[in-house]
Amino acid sequence: MSQRSPVPTDRRQWADVPAAERIDRVNTLIVLHPRFREGVQLLERCHASAHRSGEPCCGAILGASGVGKTSIVDHYHKLHPPSETETATRQPVLRVTLQPEARPKGIAADLLLALGDPAWSSGTVQTLTNRAVRLLAHCGVELIVFDEFHHLFDLDRARVMTKAAQWLKVLIVNTRIPVVVCGMLEAEHVLRAEHTERRFKERLRLRCFNWRTPAGRREFCGMLKKLDQSLPLLNESNLAAPDLAGRFYLACRGVPDYLMTLVRGGVAEAIHCGNERIEQVDLARVFEAQLSQQRVLLNQANPFIGALDQSALDRVQPADEAHTVGVGLSPKSARKSRRSPQASDYLGGRT
Repeated sequence: MSQRSPVPTDRRQWADVPAAERIDRVNTLIVLHPRFREGVQLLERCHASAHRSGEPCCGAILGASGVGKTSIVDHYHKLHPPSETETATRQPVLRVTLQPEARPKGIAADLLLALGDPAWSSGTVQTLTNRAVRLLAHCGVELIVFDEFHHLFDLDRARVMTKAAQWLKVLIVNTRIPVVVCGMLEAEHVLRAEHTERRFKERLRLRCFNWRTPAGRREFCGMLKKLDQSLPLLNESNLAAPDLAGRFYLACRGVPDYLMTLVRGGVAEAIHCGNERIEQVDLARVFEAQLSQQRVLLNQANPFIGALDQSALDRVQPADEAHTVGVGLSPKSARKSRRSPQASDYLGGRT
């Protein structure tokens, strides 16, 4: 496996880095903005409690899809990677993805799967649990992160999977390993349940970026500026300029995942076209190809084509606060009907 080149300290040095490696760099780019740091700090506090006497500190990171929960956990996991010993694979931070309609046996099996047990699904709930407890100790697990924690809530029946919540409480008590859960906002119902409410005191709700307040706009533009400074291009792209920042917000509705899709795709477009900065036409292509069919963006014009729709920008809501299906605007603005220009009206393919 070839090694990556060191990250250039001078933008001009990116000229010596192959295009494929530069695109790989931006695809793994993480900007440690304030809300990202809050998530990392929550994980750190819970992790540290594994080395103290008394009850372990457990927490929750919740939010809508795309707000950065997985990126935070990925980053923290890379800071504490698995390592091989003579007797086992040591895993200080264990990530476990819960399957839908989680039951105690299913959670125990998911835990064993994450621990690398080849017979992870074989046995009764008691035998699976006992194996999991032994393997957690054997592998030196200091923090368990359960992803998709909202699967402990049956949305159709509006009820908490009580036995699963109780099973989790017993696991924490018996292993004394701190647990952090991540998931959609429905997970709050689980955290209010009798068996979990007192255990999970550290809680963080991640939200989309907000354009409707001065502080929110400053935060969003600050993120764009940090991204611009970090891109593997010879020249800055002036992403935080007022007009372009407004277009970015309309194109992502404050969803960090959509924002990163635009920026990463913009870099790839620029490099493929032989340019050293992102142009608005690059972003228009990325939006059309990768984001225009997303539910919250479905019925709007491509924000990177034509004049900036300032009236739409003034009314726009973050995706996780929108009350109208698919557009994220106020009901009044959502009722307005107009033909949306197609990218093909304006854009050509790459030459």
